[in-house]
Amino acid sequence: MKFMFIFTTFFTILFLSACENNEDREMTVKSENTNCETLDESAQIQITSGLKARILKKGFGRAAVNGDYAKTNVWLWLYDESKENNRGKFIWESGSRPFEFQLGANQVIKGWDLGVPCMLEGEFRELIIEGDLAYGSSGAGEIPPNATLLFEIELIKLSASD
Repeated sequence: MKFMFIFTTFFTILFLSACENNEDREMTVKSENTNCETLDESAQIQITSGLKARILKKGFGRAAVNGDYAKTNVWLWLYDESKENNRGKFIWESGSRPFEFQLGANQVIKGWDLGVPCMLEGEFRELIIEGDLAYGSSGAGEIPPNATLLFEIELIKLSASD
């Protein structure tokens, strides 16, 4: 009986500590475990040259890492500083069919392989990706050569690779 009490108490404390809702702690753990960049004063993340991110809505859970399978909702605009929220011509959205890919497997443009890791499930993130990390000098469809793109990404679900 005494063993059962100790066992139950231990797991109750463990469970309650895991349910703690502390955003600062969450961001610290995320940064330490995955080498994620931290927010600057303007709430932007400079991931690398030609790639900036801004968190529009914080997520929860673990951070995405290379090898994970990501299920996302996506909206794409041409980047235009003269337009409201820098959203130029609207290009594409995933709509009712989420876009799925494996991180770090070269299934998407380089800006995505660099900009989606460290996102948390449920997070909305804006990525501003310069042409050399997007479609480069060739462009693609309605995307002109060397265009800077603005993506809004919602990370719906992460699955670890097998």
